[in-house]
Amino acid sequence: MDINKIHYFFRAAELKNFTKASEVCHIAQTTMSKYIAVLEQELGFKLFLRTGNTVALTKQGQIFYEEMLKLTEKYQDLCRELCRIEELELRLGMITTDYEDFPVLRAFEQTHPDISVYFSFSDEERLLGDLRQHKLDALICPNVLTFEHYALDEMVRVDLVKFEESLVCSRELLDRHGSVGEVITHHPIITKASEANYQEFCRRHLQELYGASFSDIIVVKAISQQLLMLNLSRGFAFLPSLYEADYEKLVFIPTSDVFSETAQLLYSPEFVTSGLQSLLDFIHEKKC
Repeated sequence: MDINKIHYFFRAAELKNFTKASEVCHIAQTTMSKYIAVLEQELGFKLFLRTGNTVALTKQGQIFYEEMLKLTEKYQDLCRELCRIEELELRLGMITTDYEDFPVLRAFEQTHPDISVYFSFSDEERLLGDLRQHKLDALICPNVLTFEHYALDEMVRVDLVKFEESLVCSRELLDRHGSVGEVITHHPIITKASEANYQEFCRRHLQELYGASFSDIIVVKAISQQLLMLNLSRGFAFLPSLYEADYEKLVFIPTSDVFSETAQLLYSPEFVTSGLQSLLDFIHEKKC
Protein backbone atom coordinates (compact mmCIF):
# COMPACT_ATOMS: atom_id res chain seq x y z
CA MET A 1 0.00 0.00 0.00
CA ASP A 2 1.41 3.36 -1.05
CA ILE A 3 0.59 5.71 1.85
CA ASN A 4 1.40 8.73 -0.31
CA LYS A 5 -1.59 7.82 -2.51
CA ILE A 6 -4.04 6.95 0.26
CA HIS A 7 -5.70 10.32 -0.30
CA TYR A 8 -7.19 8.80 -3.50
CA PHE A 9 -9.16 6.45 -1.25
CA PHE A 10 -10.13 9.26 1.14
CA ARG A 11 -11.55 11.41 -1.67
CA ALA A 12 -13.48 8.50 -3.16
CA ALA A 13 -14.98 7.68 0.25
CA GLU A 14 -15.94 11.31 0.88
CA LEU A 15 -17.31 12.12 -2.60
CA LYS A 16 -18.94 8.68 -3.12
CA ASN A 17 -18.04 8.84 -6.79
CA PHE A 18 -14.84 7.64 -8.47
CA THR A 19 -15.12 10.11 -11.35
CA LYS A 20 -15.47 13.16 -9.08
CA ALA A 21 -12.71 11.86 -6.81
CA SER A 22 -10.35 11.38 -9.75
CA GLU A 23 -11.01 14.95 -10.91
CA VAL A 24 -10.20 16.32 -7.45
CA CYS A 25 -7.01 14.23 -7.33
CA HIS A 26 -6.08 15.21 -10.90
CA ILE A 27 -5.82 11.63 -12.14
CA ALA A 28 -7.71 9.62 -14.75
CA GLN A 29 -10.87 7.82 -13.67
CA THR A 30 -9.34 4.53 -14.78
CA THR A 31 -6.33 5.19 -12.56
CA MET A 32 -8.65 5.77 -9.60
CA SER A 33 -10.58 2.56 -10.24
CA LYS A 34 -7.36 0.57 -10.64
CA TYR A 35 -5.93 2.01 -7.40
CA ILE A 36 -9.05 1.06 -5.41
CA ALA A 37 -9.10 -2.44 -6.95
CA VAL A 38 -5.42 -3.03 -6.07
CA LEU A 39 -5.98 -1.68 -2.54
CA GLU A 40 -8.95 -4.02 -2.01
CA GLN A 41 -6.89 -6.93 -3.31
CA GLU A 42 -4.05 -6.12 -0.88
CA LEU A 43 -6.44 -5.82 2.07
CA GLY A 44 -8.46 -8.92 1.23
CA PHE A 45 -11.89 -7.29 1.52
CA LYS A 46 -14.15 -4.89 -0.35
CA LEU A 47 -13.96 -1.22 0.54
CA PHE A 48 -16.88 -0.01 -1.58
CA LEU A 49 -20.31 -1.11 -2.70
CA ARG A 50 -20.96 0.01 -6.28
CA THR A 51 -24.42 1.26 -7.27
CA GLY A 52 -24.56 2.84 -10.71
CA ASN A 53 -22.31 5.92 -10.71
CA THR A 54 -22.10 6.14 -6.95
CA VAL A 55 -20.20 4.14 -4.35
CA ALA A 56 -20.57 3.69 -0.61
CA LEU A 57 -18.20 2.35 1.99
CA THR A 58 -18.74 -1.17 3.26
CA LYS A 59 -18.69 -1.72 7.03
CA GLN A 60 -15.05 -2.76 6.76
CA GLY A 61 -14.37 0.18 4.45
CA GLN A 62 -15.78 2.66 6.98
CA ILE A 63 -13.55 1.29 9.75
CA PHE A 64 -10.55 1.35 7.42
CA TYR A 65 -11.34 4.97 6.46
CA GLU A 66 -11.56 6.19 10.06
CA GLU A 67 -8.44 4.41 11.25
CA MET A 68 -6.35 5.32 8.20
CA LEU A 69 -7.18 9.01 8.75
CA LYS A 70 -5.63 8.72 12.21
CA LEU A 71 -2.61 6.77 10.97
CA THR A 72 -2.01 9.21 8.12
CA GLU A 73 -2.06 12.17 10.50
CA LYS A 74 0.45 10.42 12.78
CA TYR A 75 2.62 9.60 9.78
CA GLN A 76 2.61 13.24 8.64
CA ASP A 77 3.39 14.45 12.18
CA LEU A 78 6.30 12.00 12.33
CA CYS A 79 7.68 13.22 9.01
CA ARG A 80 7.39 16.85 10.12
CA GLU A 81 9.14 16.09 13.41
CA LEU A 82 11.99 14.22 11.75
CA CYS A 83 12.50 17.13 9.37
CA ARG A 84 12.44 19.59 12.29
CA ILE A 85 15.11 17.61 14.16
CA GLU A 86 17.33 17.77 11.09
CA GLU A 87 16.70 21.46 10.49
CA LEU A 88 16.88 22.51 14.17
CA GLU A 89 13.59 24.37 14.42
CA LEU A 90 11.79 25.74 17.46
CA ARG A 91 8.06 26.41 17.23
CA LEU A 92 6.48 28.51 19.98
CA GLY A 93 2.84 29.41 20.51
CA MET A 94 2.22 32.89 21.92
CA ILE A 95 -0.82 33.34 24.16
CA THR A 96 0.30 36.54 25.87
CA THR A 97 0.10 39.73 23.79
CA ASP A 98 0.52 42.41 26.47
CA TYR A 99 4.31 42.56 26.20
CA GLU A 100 6.40 43.50 23.23
CA ASP A 101 9.86 42.57 24.47
CA PHE A 102 11.23 39.21 25.59
CA PRO A 103 14.97 39.74 26.13
CA VAL A 104 15.61 36.05 26.77
CA LEU A 105 14.15 35.08 23.38
CA ARG A 106 16.04 37.82 21.58
CA ALA A 107 19.29 36.75 23.23
CA PHE A 108 18.61 33.10 22.43
CA GLU A 109 18.15 33.83 18.72
CA GLN A 110 21.34 35.89 18.68
CA THR A 111 23.41 33.14 20.28
CA HIS A 112 21.77 30.29 18.31
CA PRO A 113 21.57 31.48 14.69
CA ASP A 114 21.49 27.83 13.58
CA ILE A 115 18.03 27.35 15.14
CA SER A 116 15.04 28.77 13.25
CA VAL A 117 12.42 30.07 15.70
CA TYR A 118 8.80 30.33 14.56
CA PHE A 119 5.90 31.91 16.47
CA SER A 120 2.19 31.07 16.25
CA PHE A 121 -0.61 33.34 17.49
CA SER A 122 -4.12 32.04 18.14
CA ASP A 123 -6.64 31.41 20.91
CA GLU A 124 -5.79 29.28 23.95
CA GLU A 125 -7.77 26.22 22.86
CA ARG A 126 -6.18 26.06 19.42
CA LEU A 127 -2.63 26.55 20.72
CA LEU A 128 -3.08 23.98 23.49
CA GLY A 129 -4.38 21.51 20.91
CA ASP A 130 -1.34 22.14 18.72
CA LEU A 131 0.93 21.67 21.73
CA ARG A 132 -0.67 18.33 22.61
CA GLN A 133 -0.39 17.18 18.99
CA HIS A 134 3.29 18.18 18.92
CA LYS A 135 2.73 20.79 16.23
CA LEU A 136 4.25 23.25 18.71
CA ASP A 137 7.23 22.66 20.98
CA ALA A 138 6.03 24.99 23.76
CA LEU A 139 3.69 27.86 24.63
CA ILE A 140 4.54 31.25 26.07
CA CYS A 141 1.77 32.36 28.42
CA PRO A 142 1.28 34.42 31.59
CA ASN A 143 1.49 32.67 34.95
CA VAL A 144 -1.97 34.01 35.85
CA LEU A 145 -3.43 31.86 33.08
CA THR A 146 -4.26 28.63 34.90
CA PHE A 147 -6.15 26.89 32.07
CA GLU A 148 -8.67 25.73 34.65
CA HIS A 149 -10.77 24.00 31.97
CA TYR A 150 -7.87 21.83 30.80
CA ALA A 151 -5.94 18.99 32.44
CA LEU A 152 -2.32 20.14 32.33
CA ASP A 153 -0.84 18.09 35.16
CA GLU A 154 1.70 16.59 32.77
CA MET A 155 2.96 20.00 31.61
CA VAL A 156 5.99 21.88 32.96
CA ARG A 157 6.18 25.67 33.45
CA VAL A 158 9.45 27.63 33.30
CA ASP A 159 9.64 31.36 34.16
CA LEU A 160 10.91 33.59 31.35
CA VAL A 161 10.52 37.21 32.47
CA LYS A 162 8.69 39.11 35.21
CA PHE A 163 6.61 42.22 34.46
CA GLU A 164 5.49 44.77 37.07
CA GLU A 165 1.76 45.54 37.01
CA SER A 166 -0.11 48.68 38.04
CA LEU A 167 -3.75 49.27 38.91
CA VAL A 168 -4.97 51.63 36.19
CA CYS A 169 -7.98 53.91 35.88
CA SER A 170 -8.71 57.26 34.25
CA ARG A 171 -7.73 60.48 36.00
CA GLU A 172 -11.35 61.60 35.64
CA LEU A 173 -12.56 58.52 37.53
CA LEU A 174 -10.05 58.92 40.35
CA ASP A 175 -10.82 62.66 40.70
CA ARG A 176 -14.55 61.92 40.81
CA HIS A 177 -14.31 59.34 43.60
CA GLY A 178 -11.29 60.69 45.46
CA SER A 179 -9.64 57.34 46.25
CA VAL A 180 -8.63 54.05 44.65
CA GLY A 181 -10.85 52.17 47.08
CA GLU A 182 -13.94 54.08 45.95
CA VAL A 183 -13.08 53.46 42.29
CA ILE A 184 -12.83 49.72 43.00
CA THR A 185 -16.10 49.69 44.93
CA HIS A 186 -18.17 51.52 42.34
CA HIS A 187 -16.73 50.24 39.06
CA PRO A 188 -16.01 46.89 37.39
CA ILE A 189 -12.62 45.34 36.79
CA ILE A 190 -11.75 45.21 33.08
CA THR A 191 -9.80 42.05 32.36
CA LYS A 192 -8.87 39.62 29.60
CA ALA A 193 -8.99 36.70 32.03
CA SER A 194 -12.33 34.94 32.07
CA GLU A 195 -11.14 32.39 34.64
CA ALA A 196 -13.00 32.52 37.94
CA ASN A 197 -9.80 31.67 39.85
CA TYR A 198 -8.05 34.81 38.64
CA GLN A 199 -11.05 37.04 39.28
CA GLU A 200 -11.32 35.71 42.83
CA PHE A 201 -7.57 36.23 43.27
CA CYS A 202 -7.97 39.92 42.33
CA ARG A 203 -11.00 40.35 44.56
CA ARG A 204 -9.21 38.85 47.59
CA HIS A 205 -6.02 40.88 47.26
CA LEU A 206 -7.78 44.17 46.50
CA GLN A 207 -9.75 43.67 49.71
CA GLU A 208 -6.48 43.20 51.59
CA LEU A 209 -4.78 46.24 50.00
CA TYR A 210 -7.62 48.78 49.78
CA GLY A 211 -10.40 47.36 51.92
CA ALA A 212 -12.59 47.38 48.82
CA SER A 213 -13.87 44.88 46.30
CA PHE A 214 -15.53 45.03 42.89
CA SER A 215 -18.88 43.46 42.10
CA ASP A 216 -18.91 43.60 38.30
CA ILE A 217 -16.48 42.25 35.70
CA ILE A 218 -15.97 43.26 32.09
CA VAL A 219 -14.13 40.60 30.10
CA VAL A 220 -12.42 41.74 26.89
CA LYS A 221 -10.23 39.96 24.36
CA ALA A 222 -7.31 42.36 23.93
CA ILE A 223 -5.34 44.99 25.79
CA SER A 224 -6.44 47.56 23.20
CA GLN A 225 -10.03 46.99 24.36
CA GLN A 226 -8.95 47.41 27.98
CA LEU A 227 -7.31 50.73 27.16
CA LEU A 228 -10.40 51.94 25.31
CA MET A 229 -12.68 51.12 28.25
CA LEU A 230 -10.25 52.74 30.69
CA ASN A 231 -10.10 55.96 28.69
CA LEU A 232 -13.91 55.98 28.67
CA SER A 233 -13.85 55.74 32.49
CA ARG A 234 -15.74 52.44 32.46
CA GLY A 235 -13.69 50.77 35.19
CA PHE A 236 -10.19 49.83 36.31
CA ALA A 237 -7.66 47.21 35.22
CA PHE A 238 -4.22 45.77 35.88
CA LEU A 239 -1.74 46.65 33.15
CA PRO A 240 2.05 46.52 32.71
CA SER A 241 3.68 49.48 34.41
CA LEU A 242 5.84 50.07 31.34
CA TYR A 243 2.78 51.55 29.55
CA GLU A 244 2.54 54.49 31.98
CA ALA A 245 4.51 56.99 29.87
CA ASP A 246 2.23 56.44 26.86
CA TYR A 247 -1.15 57.35 28.38
CA GLU A 248 -1.45 60.78 30.01
CA LYS A 249 -5.17 60.46 30.76
CA LEU A 250 -4.67 57.30 32.80
CA VAL A 251 -3.33 56.92 36.33
CA PHE A 252 -0.93 54.04 37.00
CA ILE A 253 -0.93 53.14 40.69
CA PRO A 254 1.83 50.80 41.94
CA THR A 255 0.45 47.65 43.53
CA SER A 256 1.63 44.78 45.65
CA ASP A 257 4.10 42.37 44.10
CA VAL A 258 1.37 39.70 44.09
CA PHE A 259 -0.10 41.36 40.99
CA SER A 260 3.16 41.14 39.05
CA GLU A 261 2.90 38.88 36.03
CA THR A 262 5.47 36.39 34.81
CA ALA A 263 5.64 35.13 31.26
CA GLN A 264 6.23 31.39 31.33
CA LEU A 265 7.23 28.64 28.94
CA LEU A 266 4.73 25.74 29.00
CA TYR A 267 5.79 22.39 27.53
CA SER A 268 5.43 18.63 27.82
CA PRO A 269 8.45 16.82 29.30
CA GLU A 270 7.47 13.83 27.15
CA PHE A 271 8.13 15.81 23.96
CA VAL A 272 11.30 17.89 24.00
CA THR A 273 12.85 18.56 20.59
CA SER A 274 16.47 19.55 20.07
CA GLY A 275 15.44 23.17 19.55
CA LEU A 276 13.40 23.28 22.76
CA GLN A 277 16.18 21.60 24.74
CA SER A 278 18.59 24.28 23.52
CA LEU A 279 16.20 26.98 24.73
CA LEU A 280 15.75 25.29 28.13
CA ASP A 281 19.52 24.97 28.53
CA PHE A 282 19.92 28.65 27.60
CA ILE A 283 17.30 29.75 30.16
CA HIS A 284 18.99 27.63 32.86
CA GLU A 285 22.39 29.15 32.06
CA LYS A 286 20.99 32.68 32.30
CA LYS A 287 19.42 31.96 35.70
CA CYS A 288 22.67 30.51 37.01
